Amino acid sequence: MIGQDTKHRVPRSYKEGRLLGLLAVDLPGHWVEQAGAGRARFVPVNGGPVIDVTERVDRRFLGHNEVAQFEARIPASEAGPARLKLRHTGRLRRDGVKVTVIEGEAAAVTLAGAIEADAPFVKAVLPLDFTRFDIRRGEGEWASIVELIGASFVNLTLPPMRSYQRLQPDQRVALVDSFAALSSVIRRIG
Repeated sequence: MIGQDTKHRVPRSYKEGRLLGLLAVDLPGHWVEQAGAGRARFVPVNGGPVIDVTERVDRRFLGHNEVAQFEARIPASEAGPARLKLRHTGRLRRDGVKVTVIEGEAAAVTLAGAIEADAPFVKAVLPLDFTRFDIRRGEGEWASIVELIGASFVNLTLPPMRSYQRLQPDQRVALVDSFAALSSVIRRIG
């Protein structure tokens, strides 16, 4: 998916689906279903969360980054928009998570507290190296959206360089475990 600001200016070196093809190798144990331009659905063979992946292109001076945006959906018991943002806490070492309610009512605040206090979720998400972790509710479902430091493709024009930052096995496990643990918290709370 091309970001709104770069919709009409796709870099010449961008090849739609390249990142998704590389991710298919890094996510063993998942069936891959194409879900449109720059989108794929990774369905686990042995159960677990279904992960939708969208390619996002960030234009940079003399190059661009292709970033994988991972998304898992969980049915919501309540209606109405809500948006939460998650980050790690700790100065030198990660020691927990902080969930900030950006938009939403009392139920979103309750969910934020439950996420911060859930030991299995905190244990799963602490090793995860993410640049963005958002949780949103809309149209009868929660969506957790994660962008990782890995699982990206860097393409520079000067100096000419192309590099795929792999989704390492420990990050894959942490991502799947985080989605599964978050799903159980949301099902329990709402």
